[in-house]
Amino acid sequence: LRLLEDVQGIDQGAGGMGLVVSAYDNQLDRRVALKLVRPDVEALGGAERTRARLLREAQLMARVRHPGVVTVYDVGTLGERVFIAMELVEGHTLRSWLKEAPRTPTQILDVFLQAGRALAAAHAAGIVHRDFKPDNVLVDSTHHAHVTDFGLAWSHALPNQSATAPAISQATGVVGTPAYMSPQQLRGESA
Repeated sequence: LRLLEDVQGIDQGAGGMGLVVSAYDNQLDRRVALKLVRPDVEALGGAERTRARLLREAQLMARVRHPGVVTVYDVGTLGERVFIAMELVEGHTLRSWLKEAPRTPTQILDVFLQAGRALAAAHAAGIVHRDFKPDNVLVDSTHHAHVTDFGLAWSHALPNQSATAPAISQATGVVGTPAYMSPQQLRGESA
């Protein structure tokens, strides 16, 4: 894999745990998105724990087969860093998409319904996203929604999650982004 430095039309993203960059897979001759753990997060959380969390995220995403969920291609290492190689969605976050131009109610509803169907597919696979928000939905140039970032997701299907599960916030006792949480999450209950 070779990192691409300046790719036009692609949002390079950074979240609470990861950094997403575009890359080129020379084996399969295609561009991909790489999610890497941010070095500062790896230093704070410990390399083994953060690598296990990234692997767990990839495993959960790979369990969902739906055109509205970003496809995972591979998990590997780039030097000492672990990455998830996944489908490159050329577009913007839902938040950016909503701000970049006026949208009709029908366009907005269509994109949200697509994202909802992707979440329903995740639920059918036994996975709860737990951090669904506009920044975790990518909208491509044809206005198709793609749900991503399963870093806080939970599933009863994966054994031994407790060692790699995201830490619960010490301040609130809950996991996720408060402005977008379900009432169950806000109360510290099972989602």
